Amino acid sequence: MKMVGKYILIVGVFAFLLYRGTYFKNLQNVRQQRQREVFNAAEYARDCWDNQMPGVLDKAVDIKELIKLFNTDMAQAIQRYGKAPGVSRVYAYLLKGEGTILEVSEIGLKVSIEEPCTNPDVLIETGSYIPGNAVRDASGLIDVSKFTDTMKFNEISGEINKIVVKDVIEPFLDKGPSTGRTVKFFGATQVAQDAAEEKELELTRIIPIRLELE
Repeated sequence: MKMVGKYILIVGVFAFLLYRGTYFKNLQNVRQQRQREVFNAAEYARDCWDNQMPGVLDKAVDIKELIKLFNTDMAQAIQRYGKAPGVSRVYAYLLKGEGTILEVSEIGLKVSIEEPCTNPDVLIETGSYIPGNAVRDASGLIDVSKFTDTMKFNEISGEINKIVVKDVIEPFLDKGPSTGRTVKFFGATQVAQDAAEEKELELTRIIPIRLELE
């Protein structure tokens, strides 16, 4: 009986150790999984901006062509150049162009891209806060399907917009843009599918990605 009791005790101790080992192993797996789930939107956005954004700018459409399509054939504009994550009636466009500055305000630059440069065609936003998802979506670099948490997807957009303010808008404003000068730009805009159904699209609002004064 003593031997039986001894064996039972040994088996019990072994089972306990096995259970504890399994428990700690599972706990370690949980911690590793949590570490993998840690997401830094600012770092993700910075990597996208520095290392990937320059490579897509050569795909930007000329602003003159884009505005013409907005006002004459929105379906073609969407088919050729529009981007939208998921199902949406608002499409983002990556664009480029140049024009004459007609007005400088706290909101942005009103710019004429058509001769005789008397009426503004676009508003390049240069405020201290940039809302929306135009740059993120127009770039086509970030796939929403890769994010199970849409909050992370939206955080990326917010961080990209912060980079736009810090790296693009602020240095540009330090150069003192003024009326009559020429500005070259790469940028992004978002336009609803039915924006021009009743009348010609008014000022196209552009979030800048690159700005250069001449």
